[in-house]
Amino acid sequence: MRSEDVQSLVERVAAVDDSCADWGVLQAAVKDLRRLKSWVEGREVALARLVAAVSSFPEKSLAEAGRMSLRHGEQILGRAETTAQIPALGSSLEAGRVSGEHVDVVTRALRQLEPAVRAGLVEVVPGLVPIAEQTTADEFARTVRAEARRLERDGDGLERLERQRRAIRLNSWIDKLSGMGRWSVTLDPATWATLEVRLDAQVEAMFHDAHPEGCPSDPFEKQAYLRAHALLALLNGDGVGVGRPEIVVVEDHTNLQPDGRPTIDWGAEVDLPREFLDELRPRARHYVIRVRNGVVIDAPGELSLGRTTRLANRAQRRALRGLYATCAVPGCRVRYSRLKLHHVIWWEHGGTSDLDNFLPVCERHHQKIHHHGWLITLGDHRELTIRLPDGQIMTTGPPGRDAA
Repeated sequence: MRSEDVQSLVERVAAVDDSCADWGVLQAAVKDLRRLKSWVEGREVALARLVAAVSSFPEKSLAEAGRMSLRHGEQILGRAETTAQIPALGSSLEAGRVSGEHVDVVTRALRQLEPAVRAGLVEVVPGLVPIAEQTTADEFARTVRAEARRLERDGDGLERLERQRRAIRLNSWIDKLSGMGRWSVTLDPATWATLEVRLDAQVEAMFHDAHPEGCPSDPFEKQAYLRAHALLALLNGDGVGVGRPEIVVVEDHTNLQPDGRPTIDWGAEVDLPREFLDELRPRARHYVIRVRNGVVIDAPGELSLGRTTRLANRAQRRALRGLYATCAVPGCRVRYSRLKLHHVIWWEHGGTSDLDNFLPVCERHHQKIHHHGWLITLGDHRELTIRLPDGQIMTTGPPGRDAA
């Protein structure tokens, strides 16, 4: 980015008055500020390369000069290494079109891959830069993960799972500021999925009717608090039984394959090799959910409960899992297993507990709908319209698990 372009961005951002209430002006200022921040991060990366050339401990030198943590210094050096391997990504960062977070996405992906797959991803990423320039870092991360999985699938799925199992790690430390103990755990997808099922069952068993004293009110903090106590119960041997595992098979009849068959999605929140699923299948309960263009056309269990009960049943939760991988609100990445089923027509307004009247949303957006004036409607194919109190309108097309 040219110096005059940077100066122009600074002047436009600085010109916004503190009392400004014009959404168009504010929106433009936020976009300009984002470009400025990206440009600064690009210069930071360029300086990090220069520091690395003259310092034997560049991350420490960066941390001291910039009054930042050593971890942040390491992060900047990681960005420098990644953009050196992928110049197109570095050029986009310096031009303010992508952010440092976009570069971090690639850095993390490269570190997690085997050397052969890593080299393949380095070749692929330049073609993904235009996608990064038009999406958030989270959305770009899904694109990069999909490419990494595609490259890894060229090999054997079970071999990949074995590699992931060898990469299991547990780190623990004491946070110097809070004095609290912390864990960081990396698990292979199969182990992670098994533990998630047990944790969900434990949370439901312990906290379905009441939350313990001291439980936070913030939706995300509350969920983290409850899951931590559920994990402690499991470690103390007080865990509940979870019964047989479930396999939810999603048949999508929206766009049929060339031979006329539907697309099959095994409904997992993590990528598991088919061989592992084949091993799991004999001891699991199977549920087939058939969907077409945003609508469940067939699913086992009772899906229309009318006014007989306010709460959704397990069959309804499984059915909607065939359509949604994450919160229905656009851009929200909270996984389906963490969602609530909200009555589109509220229960207290005469709404029914039928599948067509349920929408999966996270705790935070559930609060927005009930207490902050968010108005939602669903179309015939679950097209979602959200009207916000300030007049903004968000819309989506029919849902699909591949959107996640």
